[in-house]
Amino acid sequence: MSDREWVLLNPGPANTSRTVREALVTPDLCHREPEFFDMMRECREGLVRLAGCAGRFAAVLFTGSGTAAVEAAVASAVPPGRTLLVVNNGVYGDRLVRIARAHGIPTEVLAYGITTPVPPADVGRALAARPEISHVALVHHETTTGLLNPVGEVARVAAAGGRRVVIDAMSSLFGEPLQVDADGVDFVTASANKCLQGIPGISFVLGRRAALDALAGQPPRSVYLDLHQHYVAQERDNTPFTPAVQVLHAMRQALRELEAEGVERRIARYAENARVLRAGMAALGFEVLVPEGARSSILTTFRLLPGLEYDALHDAMKGRGYIIYAGQGDIRRYAFRVANMGTLTPRDMAGVVEAFRASLAALAVGAGR
Repeated sequence: MSDREWVLLNPGPANTSRTVREALVTPDLCHREPEFFDMMRECREGLVRLAGCAGRFAAVLFTGSGTAAVEAAVASAVPPGRTLLVVNNGVYGDRLVRIARAHGIPTEVLAYGITTPVPPADVGRALAARPEISHVALVHHETTTGLLNPVGEVARVAAAGGRRVVIDAMSSLFGEPLQVDADGVDFVTASANKCLQGIPGISFVLGRRAALDALAGQPPRSVYLDLHQHYVAQERDNTPFTPAVQVLHAMRQALRELEAEGVERRIARYAENARVLRAGMAALGFEVLVPEGARSSILTTFRLLPGLEYDALHDAMKGRGYIIYAGQGDIRRYAFRVANMGTLTPRDMAGVVEAFRASLAALAVGAGR
């Protein structure tokens, strides 16, 4: 394992601050002691406060990757005998489908291409045709391509039809504007190691309290990922299982640093990062895969230049200290991804562009020659 510090251009885990990493080095602490529950309470309260939904929502923490929180929300939200409508326009929409079906939840799918946001009217038509649907699940930011879905508009359509929404905001919460407590939204999932700029190992569900309370008495589909069980325990300053104590220390520090920067300023920094990156890459001849108007400010998928293979580009960039990310599935053949979340700044992104220029020159490809 190299001691070299990499500039991470993958969509999480992201580059963190020195103080967040140092927060991991803490005295050993039993997870049943009041000192731990003080820390857990600070994290839970900080999440809903910074997400702008304090009072109406509660944060429920899980030790696990982001998929743990997503699976907990999906498996817990849909009552027996009801159906889930899933928007699938990327790898993570497909994961929502696979999670629901793994738990035996009847599922209706609205499928689109990987660069096509869901039209909210399609959701409305599907809900009108299928009264047995109780919830809509969709991904806010599909890191498959950097696509944004119009979750606010979908939530309004769902609410008008008397349905509730589960949002996978894993890579967008605190990095893109998102009204967590919008009418229709019951559950929003995310994790510590994306735009929060913490360490991998903690994910969470921001749940509307009325929806969380309504889960009481519903037969659980999972033991570990029973959302109501975790909610009830954490509300009582308790935990049903052993959490990642040290990772939660780092998460608390990351929350404090987010509060100091401000959510709006972090969103604006990411947007400027993306602007600098895209302008510089355009000058090198790269095209963005996702149409303008549907792009996030967190990740960009670029088409590979003619004669350029991803593996060669990855290795050339890594040799310069930068870790880029392959496309998923078939996308890998013709495109690659560059994220700009974490502690990165516009100045850092200018350095990223120069590293691409030097890499292309070394590979004798395109505008870098």
